[in-house]
Amino acid sequence: MAVCLATSLATAAVAANAFTLAWTHSIERVRWEEAWRVEGEALVLERVRVRGHGAGMEPAAGAVLRDGAWEWHPRTR
Repeated sequence: MAVCLATSLATAAVAANAFTLAWTHSIERVRWEEAWRVEGEALVLERVRVRGHGAGMEPAAGAVLRDGAWEWHPRTR
């Protein structure tokens, strides 16, 4: 299964069953990571890691502080 990723600059098809999106929050300046996997024709959010907290970045219920980052498993499609 291929995943098509698009930004304002480019579009790319990736032949992968799993991938991680990572970026720096524009206001809080902390790293945010989301691990996704392909399940059939759906994308499933497996894990979220945030290296801090702030406006709109509160860790979810059940989040664990691991290696300096809040981590949780939302299981969202």
